[in-house]
Amino acid sequence: MIKHYIPHKNPNEEIILLVRRHWLIFLGYISFWILLAIGPVALYGLAIYFNIFIDNISDEVYALVAFLISLYYIYVCLFAYHAFIDYYLDVWIITNERIVNTEQNGVFSRVTSELSFRNVQDVTIEINGILPTIFNYGNVYIQTAAEKNRFVFEQVADPQIISNKISALVHAYIQSHVKKVDSL
Repeated sequence: MIKHYIPHKNPNEEIILLVRRHWLIFLGYISFWILLAIGPVALYGLAIYFNIFIDNISDEVYALVAFLISLYYIYVCLFAYHAFIDYYLDVWIITNERIVNTEQNGVFSRVTSELSFRNVQDVTIEINGILPTIFNYGNVYIQTAAEKNRFVFEQVADPQIISNKISALVHAYIQSHVKKVDSL
C-alpha cells in the first residue's frame, strides 16, 4: 500500500497509483543547471589558458569578481532547487474513488484539485516526439463534465497504462454505484 497524504480522505479510500513526471524531464532540468554551474569555471580556465588579465587584477576587482561569482552560484543553486521542488511535488494521486492533482507553482505556492470518477467522460493519451516515444512518456487528458473540463497529467511515464487504469477504475466506480442505486 502506498503511503501519501490525501486531502479530505474518505474512510475506504485507497491509493492505487502515485504519478509524477517522467525522470527524463528532471534530468533535462538538472543538466541545464549543471551546465550553468560549469560556466564560470570554464571561463576561469580559458582565462588562465590564454593568460588574460588574471595576473594584473587588483584586490578590489578580485573581491568584486569573487562576490559576483558567489552570487551567481547562489542563484544557480536556488533555481536548481526550485526545479527539483517543482518536479518532486507535482504529483497526481489516483485512488479508488477520485484523482487528486497537486501542482507546485513555486516554493510557497501549491494548487490542489480533485476529480471524482463520476465526472469522468473520456481518457486520452498524447505522445509527441522522438524522446517521448523512445522513453514512453507523454500526457494523459481526462475529459470531465465539471467546470474544469480537462484534467492533464503532464509528461508522465507509461501514459497508456495510466489511461487503462483510470478507465478501469471509472468503470468499477460506476458499476459499484449503479449496484447501490439498484439495491435501494
